[in-house]
Amino acid sequence: MSTGAFILVISSLLIISGGLALFLWAFFNGQFDNIQKGSMLPFDEEEPAGKRTDQIFMEKEEGEAQQRESRKTK
Repeated sequence: MSTGAFILVISSLLIISGGLALFLWAFFNGQFDNIQKGSMLPFDEEEPAGKRTDQIFMEKEEGEAQQRESRKTK
């Protein structure tokens, strides 16, 4: 085995074992206990989950509604 291949194998094993060590640390320290909590952090009373409050989306929906109405009247 050449020196380059040996270094590549050793470095690969170190990276894999480091990733495994970090995963086990996160698992045993409760990082995966409540995965859904992180997905709800951006929402609060001013912007509840599931409700669009951005003006960009509202303008787009209003424009689409007006287009549908104009098609119905034709």
